[in-house]
Amino acid sequence: MDISGIIALLRTKLTLPHPSQTKDKTVLITGANTGLGREAARHALALGAATVILGVRTLSKGEDAKADIESSTGKTGRVLVWPVDLESFASVKAFADRVKEHVAGGGRLDIAIMNAGLASMEWAVTGDGWERQIQVNVLSTALLCLELLPLLLKTGDRPHLTIVASDIHRTVKFEERSADHILSALNDHSQWEKSQTIGGAGERYAVSKLLDIFISTELARLAPRDESGNPLVIVNSLTPGFCKSDLLTREKAPLLLRMVQSVVARTVEEGSKTFLHAATQGSETHGLWLEHQAIADPGKNVTAPAQRAVGEKVWGEIVAVLKEVDSGIQTEY
Repeated sequence: MDISGIIALLRTKLTLPHPSQTKDKTVLITGANTGLGREAARHALALGAATVILGVRTLSKGEDAKADIESSTGKTGRVLVWPVDLESFASVKAFADRVKEHVAGGGRLDIAIMNAGLASMEWAVTGDGWERQIQVNVLSTALLCLELLPLLLKTGDRPHLTIVASDIHRTVKFEERSADHILSALNDHSQWEKSQTIGGAGERYAVSKLLDIFISTELARLAPRDESGNPLVIVNSLTPGFCKSDLLTREKAPLLLRMVQSVVARTVEEGSKTFLHAATQGSETHGLWLEHQAIADPGKNVTAPAQRAVGEKVWGEIVAVLKEVDSGIQTEY
């Protein structure tokens, strides 16, 4: 993070949306048993959400988070804890099927916040055969978005699909962008080792977050519109800014970075306000990037013409992969 970023972080006073924007709504948050996800769920419940669905990898940790959230808000019986492991396409599909059953049974889905993600400095491959961060942060995130989009459309009351990315996307080298098949290059161990050397230890995480922004852009194009041209589902992406989450400690980030985090980073309670803000904004944010609770320029890695072409190319590759996972997903409306 540069000096200007630190200044913006320290100067911005974050706010929560008016309770009327979440009252009686159903809010789904993945990665909600800890950190920013849990605090966002707490905010949603405190603001009057009728139901908050916690998508968690470990049910016991999800139940602990539920108890903590209910205790602090004094509101019980509104939090659901459902398992979802983004390292498994089957788990994502099972989670989506549960949401479908919820909606078919008369439930709602008003807001879906894709927060679950992984930052790792080690090479690992999932049971589905993909480099772990690419499956969790990119492929499974896109799959869940595509599975939930039709369910959000059933709500019909300005639903939101929000993807949590990171401003670290501005730092990427992303040499794989020139490959004939970008996802295959990202899934190659030798290329991963090369990119980690050229771009630094956080290169793959940063690339995955860049791809998340591409995903939000393409989903915004996919979302159908009403007769006036307004999107029927508002899709956007955001960065919560530099926060005091346990991500850096868990991944054994450099000591200097952790020291800076302790001094200038936002608390997770504060940073999670950005989730609820993005997930309650109007159609002016559709397909756009939010930073410090305002529409912002995501930078040339997203907006340069060549990069827009890369985003479209990699989206086509993502859809091709996911069609093999679930041939029934809708990619046209």
